[in-house]
Amino acid sequence: MEKKGNESKVMNPFVDWGFKYLFGVERAKKNLLGFLNLLLELDSPIVNLQYLNNESIPLDEEGRECIFDILCEDERGEKFLVEVQNAAIGYIRNRMVYYACRLVDQMGEQGKEWKYDIKKVYSICLMNFTYETQPVLRRDFLLCEPGTENILSDKLHFIMLQLPCLEKADIQDCESFYEKLLYLLIQMKTGMKTIEELKQEVYDHGLNDHIREVFLGVLEDADVMSLTPKEREIYDARLKRYRDNRACLDYAIEKGVREGLEKGMEKGQQEEKLRIAKSMKEKNIDSATIAQCTNLTIGQVEAL
Repeated sequence: MEKKGNESKVMNPFVDWGFKYLFGVERAKKNLLGFLNLLLELDSPIVNLQYLNNESIPLDEEGRECIFDILCEDERGEKFLVEVQNAAIGYIRNRMVYYACRLVDQMGEQGKEWKYDIKKVYSICLMNFTYETQPVLRRDFLLCEPGTENILSDKLHFIMLQLPCLEKADIQDCESFYEKLLYLLIQMKTGMKTIEELKQEVYDHGLNDHIREVFLGVLEDADVMSLTPKEREIYDARLKRYRDNRACLDYAIEKGVREGLEKGMEKGQQEEKLRIAKSMKEKNIDSATIAQCTNLTIGQVEAL
């Protein structure tokens, strides 16, 4: 739950408008460059990015639009799709594949001279939920032969970040630079610390000048008080919608668990708890939350 006293100080980066404001506009290009370079650790770092309009991906035959939080291209012609998902959806992987393939399809050229010169497409999803029974913070996927490291093509690279897995009490507990940046974003979401407190954490951590500049740049842009009146109006409206959606989701989960447990206690059956836990797993709720709600152990939940 976000702390009301800090609402006017730090922007929630998981509100759709907030994420685009921090990473998806020309003014904030340095933030996105820093994030991608920390996340990808490429042999040749990205030097420049060009934001692409959503219109660069046309409607399909049924009229569905491919809309991303951020779509951009670097100086090598490689493309990056970056999106935030706050609610669990069962088809998240298929969605990522579909959008990435649409971009590959656009690279085709007519005529015999084209030699299938396909540029890389990176599809990156920050998820405020877990989608698997034994989740980890980061999953990277390439096209490769099953059971081997024999890669068919490196032109499609999918990265799924399951943010609930990053349970660090302090920025110093994070192992990599991209984890440290994700830690800051999660702290900004909770609203429990002011921008000044988060900046002090960055200074105290002893990061090198370049990494510190990336982190401080994001925090500097996250000052809600620096927004124009019109920007603040838009952000507040989107923040309210974000909170309403989260409240509805939390209530639905709580109500379902409570009713199910009451029924189970009336029957006095352990099987009812297990059934509820299994149902929650099918909704992509993480094991720790299920265990807490059902009074089962994490081991019992993961064994289902």
